[in-house]
Amino acid sequence: MLLKRLEMNGFKSFADKVAIDFVPGMTAVVGPNGSGKSNITEAIRWVLGEQSAKSLRGGRMGDVIFAGSDTRKPINFAEVSLILENEDHFLPLDYSEVAVTRRIYRNGDSEFLINKENCRLKDIVDLFMDSGLGRESFSIISQGKIDEILNSKPEERRSIFEEAAGVLKYKHRKKQAENKLFETEENLNRVQDILYELEGQLEPLEMQASIAKDYLFQQEELEKYEVTLLASEISSLTTKLAEVRKEFGENQTVLIKLREELHAEEAVISREKQALNETDIALDTLQERLLVETEKLEQLEGERNLQLERKKHSSENEQVYAETLAAITEKITALEEQKEVLSSSKLEKETALEIAVKAKKELEATLAKYDDLSEEAIENRKSDYIDLRHTQTTINNDLGYIERQIGQITSRIDKLDLENSHHVDDRKDMLSQIETTKTHLTKIQSELTEQMEIYREVQQTLAKQEGVFGTQERALYKHYETVQQMKSRKETLEELADDYAGFFQGVREVLKAKKEIPGILGALVELVEIPAKYQQAMETALGASAQNVVVEDDRVAREAISFLKKTKSGRATFLPLSTIQPRELPAATKNALSNQPAFIALASEVISFDQKVSPVILNALGTTILAKDLKGANTLARLVNFRYRIVTLEGDVVNAGGSMTGGATKGGKSSILTRKHELGQLAEKIAELNESTREMESAVQLAKDSMAKKREELEETRGIGENLRLQEKELLGKLDRETENLERFNKQLQLYDIEKADGSEELNKLLERKETLLQEQIEIAKQIEVTDEEIKAMTSSSKALESKRAADLESLSSLKAQIAAKREQLQSATEAVERVTTTLHENYEQKEAAELKLASLKTNLTSVHTSEETARKSIEELRKDKAETSEKLTQTRQARAELQEKLELLEAELTQKNNQISFYVEQKNNAEISIGRLEVDITNRIDRLQEAYLLTPEQAEEKILPEVDTEQARSKVRLLKRSIDELGIVNIGAIEEFDRIQERFDFLNGQQADLLAAKETLFKVMDEMDEEMKIRFSESFEAIKTEFAIVFPELFGGGSAELVLLDPENLLTTGIDIVVQPPGKKLQNLSLRSGGERALTAIALLFAIIRVRPVPFCILDEVEAALDEANVTRFSRYLKQFESGTQFIVITHRKGTMEEADVLYGVTMQESGVSKLVSVRLEETAELIK
Repeated sequence: MLLKRLEMNGFKSFADKVAIDFVPGMTAVVGPNGSGKSNITEAIRWVLGEQSAKSLRGGRMGDVIFAGSDTRKPINFAEVSLILENEDHFLPLDYSEVAVTRRIYRNGDSEFLINKENCRLKDIVDLFMDSGLGRESFSIISQGKIDEILNSKPEERRSIFEEAAGVLKYKHRKKQAENKLFETEENLNRVQDILYELEGQLEPLEMQASIAKDYLFQQEELEKYEVTLLASEISSLTTKLAEVRKEFGENQTVLIKLREELHAEEAVISREKQALNETDIALDTLQERLLVETEKLEQLEGERNLQLERKKHSSENEQVYAETLAAITEKITALEEQKEVLSSSKLEKETALEIAVKAKKELEATLAKYDDLSEEAIENRKSDYIDLRHTQTTINNDLGYIERQIGQITSRIDKLDLENSHHVDDRKDMLSQIETTKTHLTKIQSELTEQMEIYREVQQTLAKQEGVFGTQERALYKHYETVQQMKSRKETLEELADDYAGFFQGVREVLKAKKEIPGILGALVELVEIPAKYQQAMETALGASAQNVVVEDDRVAREAISFLKKTKSGRATFLPLSTIQPRELPAATKNALSNQPAFIALASEVISFDQKVSPVILNALGTTILAKDLKGANTLARLVNFRYRIVTLEGDVVNAGGSMTGGATKGGKSSILTRKHELGQLAEKIAELNESTREMESAVQLAKDSMAKKREELEETRGIGENLRLQEKELLGKLDRETENLERFNKQLQLYDIEKADGSEELNKLLERKETLLQEQIEIAKQIEVTDEEIKAMTSSSKALESKRAADLESLSSLKAQIAAKREQLQSATEAVERVTTTLHENYEQKEAAELKLASLKTNLTSVHTSEETARKSIEELRKDKAETSEKLTQTRQARAELQEKLELLEAELTQKNNQISFYVEQKNNAEISIGRLEVDITNRIDRLQEAYLLTPEQAEEKILPEVDTEQARSKVRLLKRSIDELGIVNIGAIEEFDRIQERFDFLNGQQADLLAAKETLFKVMDEMDEEMKIRFSESFEAIKTEFAIVFPELFGGGSAELVLLDPENLLTTGIDIVVQPPGKKLQNLSLRSGGERALTAIALLFAIIRVRPVPFCILDEVEAALDEANVTRFSRYLKQFESGTQFIVITHRKGTMEEADVLYGVTMQESGVSKLVSVRLEETAELIK
């Protein structure tokens, strides 16, 4: 297939219709910057299906239309046609030539044509999909596309390889399958929602239909037996009424006489009671006084006993402490005498010891003089003299040797000083150079550290931003899904509500016809607002009556009934406001209930409604009682004698008459009430979610913009850092060389310092040694002279003193033994005195404590004696008073007993009289009540006959069942009424409604099964497509990877390159990295290479893809702009290798590329803002580019 021609009209700067004919080989389009060359590339992208205005350098798609210039008006449309030769049927169309046309109008309308036949944009995109010519393929590279591809994330870069692998159509089909899956799931959700609603309706309808059939049968039976019962009861009650009236008159006469006798006896009893009351008051006073006196007497006796006990205890303690004090005093006297004797003995021993010690010291001094003049001492001094002479000779020899050494060391130090002076100057110069290099290096390293820190901070910030963005984006999509699910659910419920789903057919049809029948207010359930916590209770309480239709008056009800009959739409119950009467509990009953803990309220009190419909609400719920639980409901039912219905919060019921209804309902069943409540909740939640969605969208966009800025900042920082890194490397090398030289000088200087220090240290030691020896020489001479004189003197005195020394030694030994004995005696005496002193001090303290305690006991004893005497006198007086009070109390009790006995006799007589009166009153009242009850009973039965069956008593007599007596009829009626009451409110239309809902449920159930099967099929198709895409992508990637490794060194003249899968285990999502190593450079990621290397690498990747999957034509828009001249030449010549299989259209301004082109087209703007296509001769090309 070949690209034959491109026609443009009104596209961007090409205001006039322009046609470009292409030939096999390479066609170059040249022209100055801003002339509109790149608009040709964008025109081809646009006609092939590009949908992004941004990719076409515009803000919106209408920007591709010529916008006018200073001399031209804007054009109203833009049109581009691409004519392709399709002889080989590369495109799957049965045409040898294919013309693709795209047209856009300024009002936003678009047209798409294939061979002048209208089509969709999707048809064009599908036509070129996986052909290598799609809008996302690598065969059309616009300005900046190289950097966009190379700078993109590895995950985004895979789209190029997917196009080459031919998997885009599979991705597209998978996307279509996903959309169908979404639609299927939406439809399935809607069907399931409707089924959910219908299922919730079926169960109660089935029950109601069954109840309705049972109700109709029992109602017929009830009429037969109740007519028989009422007729029989009216006859028997009339006879009994006459008998009771006669009994009432007789009781009235007896009652008058008894009441007169009663009044006289009551007056006598009143007087006796007054006397007894006075006696009781006196008796209470005396008993209270006696109690007080008894308690006070017991208190005083207890206090006196306590004082006596204290007195006895204090006397005993006084005697004990007196004896103790006498013993301590006697002991102290003995201890003082013992201490005086021991102190005297201690003083004598101290004096004797001092005399002995003095004598010992004098004798030791005498013996020391003898030792100095002994023979042994004389020999020792002679030996000392010889040693001193030997030492003097050694010192003289050492002094001679030291003088020679000092001369040699001084000469060596002078020579070292001369050699070192040259090294010091060289070292100074080297230090100056190193300092300069270090200063420069420190500055560069500081800048590099700062730049690296900036890079890390930017990188960390970017990573955090990407993490936050990912989290926010996922949360936003999840949010979208939640909102959509809620909206879908709300739409379904609204549709059901608008269709009055769940209502009986007759009710539904009447409600739909509200506009046709004025005066219909709505179903009862529509007119009330029920709090969530009472939802289940009210649903039970209302039952089928929730669907009763409220109308303004009976005329509207008749009109609605007529409508149902006319349309044969079923039945409904109507509640005319003009005739419905409210039903309410008696105030006494309500007051009694309000005191019960299980009572909540009346059902009509917990809901909200317009007061206009108050009679209807009270009629339906005014006597229905709400209880907390079933146990409480039973309690309340007994309280109201089972006359009213009671409903619990869980929906259990205690019916009027005592029957109970309850149990578990199927979980999740929907009803009209729950649907209404759920719609309200959904509306609130959706409003809240819409607000939060706007906030989340704003946050996601902010995060996205922030990431883009950070990426630009990261690239700028990386470039600065690389430059500083190179400078640092050069300075470090220079510093290493200078440091090595300095180290060499330092070692030489260190060696000098060590040698000089060693010499100086040795010289100082020799000088110090010389001085020491000279001093020793003088000192030895003096010692030799003194020692010689001492030897002469000691020899003459030694013999005369030897005998006297022996006697003194014996005396000294005896004296030492005496001193030791005296010291032991003195120590024993001292310890004895200390022990007696300690014991004496302890006894003094004990004596003082005993004296204090004895004084306290004497004072306490006096106080106790006085208190005891006072208590004794008070007790005697109180005992006398108590005896007098006790005597008065006995007399008063006797008088009261006599009065009490008399009063009891009188009251017994009165009670007997009262009993007689009560008996006759009760008889009279019973008769009176019986008369009223009988009259009411007769009236009620006549009214019942009239209201229920439209019969008079006479007509009822004729309908009495034979062989059925009154009791049998009553029992049967009671059973039937109880059974009917237990059925609750019966919906007669439920039978017909159940059949209709069941039919619809079965139909939708079948649709649900079809949708589930379709869903399973779509999952299977998606899995098959995933597997096919993995195989194609893997095979294509390996082929491109191999070719890329071959093409790269051919274009670069060496080096190596590799394509790397970042996640080989996940071929459908893995990113692709490009790692290259140009000749003479280290292996690095592509993002770290120069602009020229990156561009040439991208070109190598293009050629590798074309070699794996040749494309009919390829458009390159200034892809070689970043290359130097040598690489441009290499690039253009490499293009020639593909001319046989691929047609190249190159937008360029590089001479090397133009020289290799087969055809040249020039683009210029001879008129401002309008591009023109001109012919350009080869020799004019260079001039035009300038």
